[in-house]
Amino acid sequence: MPATSPRDPAALLPLKPDVFWILAVLARGELHGYGILQEAERLSDGLVQLRPGPLYRRLGRLLDDGLVEEVDERPVAAEGHDERRRYYRITAFGAQVARAETERMAHALAMARQAGLGPGRGR
Repeated sequence: MPATSPRDPAALLPLKPDVFWILAVLARGELHGYGILQEAERLSDGLVQLRPGPLYRRLGRLLDDGLVEEVDERPVAAEGHDERRRYYRITAFGAQVARAETERMAHALAMARQAGLGPGRGR
């Protein structure tokens, strides 16, 4: 039986935007660092552009905090595959934290819409 974390995901909120994007991308599947950069940019239609230096520092912190883990198994050799790449995946605790942040942002968005701050509404 996997160990559960006694930590409260809400204690880590709010997440920095780049941390949220890293977790959201990894929630879709395992990736190496450069793949995380590319996928965040693709999924955000270019609005999110993570940079390599900060990304790898964040990944190190996320590893230390137990939100992501390095994947021991490497994908089968494929086009563009480099065995030196490190692959990452979100942990169960990381997914809990990302869900808590998503709920926090959804609540903030609902409140903003009720205040008339939705798209296309100016005051």
